Amino acid sequence: MSNIQSKLDSLQPFITGIRYVQGLQVVDAAFKAGWTIPESDIVKKELVDAENNSFVFYTDKDGVTFDDLLEYVEGIISINIEREKKHELLKAKVKELQEIFKKTPLSKLNTLKFKFNEPDLVPSLDEMDIDLDEEPVVVEKPQEKKEVPVEETKKAEAPKVNGNTAKVKGQEIELPPKGTKVELEEFEEPKNIVCKCGPDDVCPVCEEEKFG
Repeated sequence: MSNIQSKLDSLQPFITGIRYVQGLQVVDAAFKAGWTIPESDIVKKELVDAENNSFVFYTDKDGVTFDDLLEYVEGIISINIEREKKHELLKAKVKELQEIFKKTPLSKLNTLKFKFNEPDLVPSLDEMDIDLDEEPVVVEKPQEKKEVPVEETKKAEAPKVNGNTAKVKGQEIELPPKGTKVELEEFEEPKNIVCKCGPDDVCPVCEEEKFG
């Protein structure tokens, strides 16, 4: 038995025929009243008999075969059969609720909750898989501090200010009091100074004149 024949047999009584119409592949199908048909960008449909809810399905796309058309119609059938089963289940549950509401006081009905009778999909903490083959986490030891010789430390130290003195390279330098503005005195070279040196003496005044 061919694949198409097997598919046609599985879709009975909804598939009524397959044929070619002007070179197009066409599938005939009839559905129950109230069934819905989803839209498709590839497969087109036309209602040919509203009373019997009969349709023709075809396509003008290249590469689409009878198998593709039958698969699309099979999807329509599956969707609507599930809708029917949900509707039947809803009616059955409504009847159960009606009986419950008749026999149960309001105070207890306020605690009514709906829950699916299925195991929790989230595993417990004990059920979580632990991969024992994972590489251990390596914790690096902190680097030991290198001791610096005292002599090098002294060289790197900034001048230490102690009161009004600063120690630089082992020498005490006197500093002005804090907050005191240091003013520089101007010195002018004395003018019209008469040299009183003897013939064999030399002073700063007559040095330039004698040896200049």
